Amino acid sequence: MARSTHTRRVCRYSLGRRLGQSFRPSRSRFATVAAALVAVTGCGDIGLFAPAPLFTVPLAVEGRDVGDAVIDTGGAYEVLLRDDFGLAIVDEVEVLVFGGTESVGLTEAFAYTVGGVRSTADGAIVGISTCDCNGLGVEFFRKSDIVLGIGFSEWGAAFLSSVPGGGGATFGFAAPPARFADFDSVFLDVDVEVQGVSRRMTGLLDTGAAMTVMRAELAGELGLIWQNSVPAQVTNEHLGTANIRVGLFETADLPDMILGTDIMQAWGDRWYFQFSQVGGTVTVFEEPGSLIPDTPVSVAAY
Repeated sequence: MARSTHTRRVCRYSLGRRLGQSFRPSRSRFATVAAALVAVTGCGDIGLFAPAPLFTVPLAVEGRDVGDAVIDTGGAYEVLLRDDFGLAIVDEVEVLVFGGTESVGLTEAFAYTVGGVRSTADGAIVGISTCDCNGLGVEFFRKSDIVLGIGFSEWGAAFLSSVPGGGGATFGFAAPPARFADFDSVFLDVDVEVQGVSRRMTGLLDTGAAMTVMRAELAGELGLIWQNSVPAQVTNEHLGTANIRVGLFETADLPDMILGTDIMQAWGDRWYFQFSQVGGTVTVFEEPGSLIPDTPVSVAAY
């Protein structure tokens, strides 16, 4: 997760491929842990117990293949790059990551292709300290109207033009906490119970985090802290209860709780994110199944 304080601008884009292709990340532990650094490294207090998979898509910048990009619904940006890849750095912006705020470069405008979808960005943030990786943030999905699908049993991601039918629990994003009113991403209201004590929180649903974490001071209010983590029951009215171990962090200005792919995997097998101009919806299928519908809808270029 990285949050940029740079002013959001409207960007050009085109969709010139048939949606419905899936993208499968490497299963290497190094790739998983390195990607998880977007969300969990920097505070010095969080250990990876059993990180869930993150999901990636191939990324090309100005026609050059630059590797995979982590799909990051907790990132308030369009594109994150691990290197400038020959693009000019034209500005410097402040970004909020685990560990605090830091200044990073902002590139010139550029064309890119991600997962076969062509787009143009006004710029990308480059080289955050918490991850030597590329990332694809919320702004890409909000401007493109693409439905993001991720599946755990199939271990892959897909870009679709609509949410598949056939059931599933569909619900809207929760309103962000007041201090994050300008960060329009995927928030969920949850009840967190530790040692028999429960507290209502609004958590950020973050595909760029391999592990669920919460603010250490809140965990201390709820119960015993052991080895920088707590065993917790996390309940959402639409998804039920998940029993997981929650890591702890102390970085100021982040949401009180970040819900990672570990709890997503516990709650359901297939997840579909649909962003609108404001807010959006999530559809979750609990049982394993095909991530891509039998007849994906084609989207014309424009």
